[in-house]
Amino acid sequence: MPPGGPLPLFALWLLSPLPLLQAAGGDLSNVDNCITAKKLCLADLTCSIPFLHLETCFPFMTSAPQNSENQVGCLEAAQQLQNSSLGSCRCHWRMKNQDICLAIYWTIHSAYSLGNYDLGGSPYKEIMNSKHRKFNLDFFESGSMSQSSPDLCLKSTTLCTLNDKCNKLRLAYGEVCSVARCQPLMCQQELRVFFEQVADHYAQALLFCPCDDGDDVCGARRLNTIAPSCASPNRDPPNCLMLWDTCLQDLVCRSRLADFQMHCSHPDPLGSCVGIQLPRCLKAYMGLIGTVMTPNYISNLSADVAVNCSCRGSGNQLEECKQIQESFSRNPCLTKAIKAQMQLHHLLLSKSSPTTVSEDIWRRLGNPSFSVDIKQVFARQTGLSGSPKATQLGLPPPSPGVAGTIRQ
Repeated sequence: MPPGGPLPLFALWLLSPLPLLQAAGGDLSNVDNCITAKKLCLADLTCSIPFLHLETCFPFMTSAPQNSENQVGCLEAAQQLQNSSLGSCRCHWRMKNQDICLAIYWTIHSAYSLGNYDLGGSPYKEIMNSKHRKFNLDFFESGSMSQSSPDLCLKSTTLCTLNDKCNKLRLAYGEVCSVARCQPLMCQQELRVFFEQVADHYAQALLFCPCDDGDDVCGARRLNTIAPSCASPNRDPPNCLMLWDTCLQDLVCRSRLADFQMHCSHPDPLGSCVGIQLPRCLKAYMGLIGTVMTPNYISNLSADVAVNCSCRGSGNQLEECKQIQESFSRNPCLTKAIKAQMQLHHLLLSKSSPTTVSEDIWRRLGNPSFSVDIKQVFARQTGLSGSPKATQLGLPPPSPGVAGTIRQ
């Protein structure tokens, strides 16, 4: 508890009949992020008093026992602030001063994630990407690289190399993540920079490139995309509960974990993932790369993923540990999202007869922004609506009249 003067004022404020933070919580549409929301809050007495009190709670929020005497006052302050501009503020993935914004968000929301494994929602604001992205496939079409190459992960790597920004950032993390120069902390940092700053379709092509069954070389390339031997070595993996606690101490890791929970959870016991947007789940998954909770493929021959941790030594918290572990390894929504993205890149990059794919299928497989440019990227038209390749991938026949052509 803060000593001296502030406490009586705060206590009197809690009992007062003042309207709930009307000045600070008026027009929320103009609040761009939590940094802006904090400025509005500090300009209003009814908001600034509980917020300043709550700031003194933040260090204790991450590790204090539930029966702490201080927790009641902190919970009351957090509850009052839910009606202010701070209560609904969020942060942006690529914003300047992201750490400051996230610190403000968790000052308000940490009280509601104490003592359980549900972090209560994502601190990130949803931003629809209106840009229509497309790969430059001229390199392959011109014959500079054999289209007959079965290694689609190699093709995905080449696409990144041909893009200046993708290549520059990939070389940056490759240097500090190499076996000879491995610097784990810098490796994780550069990985996070890569997946934050490179366009999603390039990053996803690298991370979710498809491999044929038994193709160990392709699988090894995919497995090593994030340099796991340096970023998250397999030797003596930590307990998942300890890894979770370590993640919660870091603002970025805690935020990415909360985002993953929100966009990849599956409340439906049948695993139908109702309401889950698969591309958004993939973005949340990629957001964890470069944190202590970095997930990756479990082997060269599998598209299954896991976090590098175990449940040995969990004692009477074994079930909680398994809950953390299986949120990746047995997550049907995440599995569905990864499989769909691999199918998308298989259609984009493999060489076969041209296949017609409906815009509806395209949207379900990946980023909707790709669907607008199908005919522009792949100008060749065809009437092969029921190709063997589409059947092999388990895709339904495209709807007449809404098809674009993809050259495989």
